[in-house]
Amino acid sequence: MELSLLTLNLHTYQQHPQYCPFETMHRHEREVHIIAEAIARLRIDIICFQEVGEYLHDPIAHPYGESPSNMAFRICNKLRQWGYGYHIHQDWSHVGFFRWREGTAIMSRYPMRHNYSAYVSNDHRKDNYMSRNITVSCIEVPWFGLLHIANVHLSWAHHGFFEEYPRLKALIDSRRHFGIRGDLIVGDFNAPAGEPAYNRIVGHGEYIDQFYELHPHRFYEPSFQGHIDGWRHSPPKRIDHIFKHYRSPLRVTGMDVIFNHHFHPVVSDHFGYLARFEMF
Repeated sequence: MELSLLTLNLHTYQQHPQYCPFETMHRHEREVHIIAEAIARLRIDIICFQEVGEYLHDPIAHPYGESPSNMAFRICNKLRQWGYGYHIHQDWSHVGFFRWREGTAIMSRYPMRHNYSAYVSNDHRKDNYMSRNITVSCIEVPWFGLLHIANVHLSWAHHGFFEEYPRLKALIDSRRHFGIRGDLIVGDFNAPAGEPAYNRIVGHGEYIDQFYELHPHRFYEPSFQGHIDGWRHSPPKRIDHIFKHYRSPLRVTGMDVIFNHHFHPVVSDHFGYLARFEMF
């Protein structure tokens, strides 16, 4: 049986920034529609979003994210209006671009168990853009069992990655008693392929880069174009990844770059990755 997974950094409402946040959200209806339409047409099972924007002055919903201004929730609601049922779990890390709560979200067609979020950064303050709060969930895939997903947006190597990654690993390891059968770490790692932060993840063979697994000749192919926040003085690099634990009974059968002009329009300053897995 096959399972599909999308990872995409949403860019915190910065595709069409306006002085008025409500005008900004209105202009992003284009991106909401494109992303939801792609998910519906491709019947994507699991979606991991990073840099999910929600207006800072909206009341915080319980559970977090069920606000009309939350971009992941807007996408989820549009899918529900079209008859596609998705569960969603999300949390926020910090205030981004002065007026947006910025966080991560996991959506799934299948039930989500043991949802949780935790800071992996040294700083947990909401007013520090270097605070990193990640979301995790166990997806109950009917023919497989529990697939553990960690959806992350980590810091650059020189700003905390090497402190954050061990905490992320410890969090994942602490959840193995749930009886998970598969383990994926997904998202924007700010860890360019082949550089020290990336090598920290794959160096001991515990986690395997799924893009490299299928496309070794495209190892350095960037996951964004031009100059983006945090990489303005660098050429484009591959910093968005899907890593599989080597013991997981999954085999990647497809890995497509999506929202890149060629396969659906660009919707962010990052491209997305759409992976397909055969599950045993």
